[in-house]
Amino acid sequence: MFSNQRKTIGVFVESVLSEFPNRLCQGIISRAEEKGYNVAIFTPYGNYGENDLYFAGDNQLYQLPPYEDFAGVIVALDTMQEAESRDVLLGQIKKRCRCPVISIRELVEGADNFLVDNTTCMETVIRHFVEVHGFTRLCFMSGPESHWDAVERMACFKRLMQEYGLSVGEHQVFYGDYWKNKGKEACDWFFEGQEMPQAIICANDYMATAVASELIGRGIRIPQEICVSGYDGMNDALNFTPSITTVNVPFYEMGKRAVEIIDEKQENPGENKNYYFDTQLKVRESCGCLKEGGKEVVKIRRDWHEEAKVNQNRQLQFHFLSIHLSGCHTIDEMSEYLYQYIFNIEGLRDYCVCFCEDLKSREDFSDYSDTMEMRIAIRNLVNMGRINIPFERKELLPPEMTDETPQIWYFTPLHFQNQTFGYEATRFLTPEVTGNLYLYWNIIISSKVQDALIYYRMQNLIGELENLYDRDSLTGMYNRRGLENHGGKLFEEAHQKGCPLFLAIIDLDGMKQINDNHGHVEGDYALKMVCKAISEACAKESIQARSGGDEFVVIANGIDESEGAAWMEKMEAVLDGMNQRGEKNYEIHASYGYVCRVPGEEDSMETYIKESDDMMYKNKIENKKRRNEPLR
Repeated sequence: MFSNQRKTIGVFVESVLSEFPNRLCQGIISRAEEKGYNVAIFTPYGNYGENDLYFAGDNQLYQLPPYEDFAGVIVALDTMQEAESRDVLLGQIKKRCRCPVISIRELVEGADNFLVDNTTCMETVIRHFVEVHGFTRLCFMSGPESHWDAVERMACFKRLMQEYGLSVGEHQVFYGDYWKNKGKEACDWFFEGQEMPQAIICANDYMATAVASELIGRGIRIPQEICVSGYDGMNDALNFTPSITTVNVPFYEMGKRAVEIIDEKQENPGENKNYYFDTQLKVRESCGCLKEGGKEVVKIRRDWHEEAKVNQNRQLQFHFLSIHLSGCHTIDEMSEYLYQYIFNIEGLRDYCVCFCEDLKSREDFSDYSDTMEMRIAIRNLVNMGRINIPFERKELLPPEMTDETPQIWYFTPLHFQNQTFGYEATRFLTPEVTGNLYLYWNIIISSKVQDALIYYRMQNLIGELENLYDRDSLTGMYNRRGLENHGGKLFEEAHQKGCPLFLAIIDLDGMKQINDNHGHVEGDYALKMVCKAISEACAKESIQARSGGDEFVVIANGIDESEGAAWMEKMEAVLDGMNQRGEKNYEIHASYGYVCRVPGEEDSMETYIKESDDMMYKNKIENKKRRNEPLR
């Protein structure tokens, strides 16, 4: 994998730009580089917009990795929005992996599990509200009722409330979604109780910010009237105003330790274990206890403000990228524009786009091809230009993008709805500036690839329509319209350059007799045989056309009369050979006439055709006499 001899750790997270997976990956990368491992991070974007077709295409990324070749696998299942994603990934891991597997924050059978003790994790914040603030009316916003860690955190809350002799009424508990969608519902539920809560404790930071936002919208002051707390220690909670009291989870340390355990298990697999990590209470403005966290809050808010300005400019730049790409019709044309705008992705070192083999002709878009093609690449911040480098899918990247140092790459899917095109691969300069992947950038490229494929198919259809427009359906030769379009150009060229123009009229002899005596199918066969004889006798550079029912025209410039006469004689010889084989109970003959000279000022295509036609009819009469056929 990666065309070097190093072992590779596979990492599976969703939406890596989010804080938890980003910090986890930074820890993984930091320790993996120290120990000499490659890292391949597979990070789809999830079911944005609840679009089932898009989600199916996004999920396809889990079919890409060579699971059998990993030295270890790290999964963060709780970053994945949909149960289907988790099921697909776990199915691949259990079926194909032969290496240590580490699950972050979720119990997985057959894996080493990195957990926080949910039976005690909420203790510090609950004790803080009871012992420091003297609160007795506490409400708890849990995660989904069926989720195992939500069940354990709820049990922790109820146990502590019982220990302090505090009641837990119906409207003191609400089951949320671990996301930001149920802040209003939670507040409505809590406020239906007999008394206004003094504090709302949330099982994660996303729900805490949603609740805090809803309270502020209702004119309730935090922390003066109600305190709020979260869990996870996300910067979202720190940046919120007021900053949210929370419990820090050591994601970075989890990432580092995961690599260490994988490394230890290379020689001594041992039994699977559950590892528990300590959390730390971070008191902030939402409970009125800023303490030493003040400097941290100020710094984070300053950084957030600067990042907001950068993000605003980045969004604008991506809009301009979309505008520029709208003028591209092929994948090759995209490279230069991507190179211009990719520097908006901070910390970037290398970047490439790998497509399924022969994407333009591909009919099945449900999986990645065994051979992939790198078509766009930026190596060490230098654009490699228009390329097409094939490589084996199991290598993930061609040798041109890798070296002998530990390779750290992020892989994101490229697809339009459920049609799989390939994937992006991105490498960053350092672990500290990593995971800066943007859905908007990805969608722009995926949509442009779809446009390019549609353009290619449209051009093919136009070509087919043009063929139908100026081609004879029976013989495949040009028809009269094609003769006028293409033959006329040869005439003008011969006239301008002063070179000879050869024009021959060829007519199938006895067409009516063949149709009358043997049927129209045989008549069509005779026409195709004359077409075949013309094609074998005349050079490919000539224009060959069926100009009427049984009449053909050949045009060429730059040849002398002897060459043109030789063509016609060879045509007759080909027909004679067909007749001698006796495949039909009738013979196929053709008469011809031709003109070969430099076009004069008075000449036109019509004059050449008339002269050749007159000669053809004279030859037809002579041929009938020679074959003792009736002159009619």
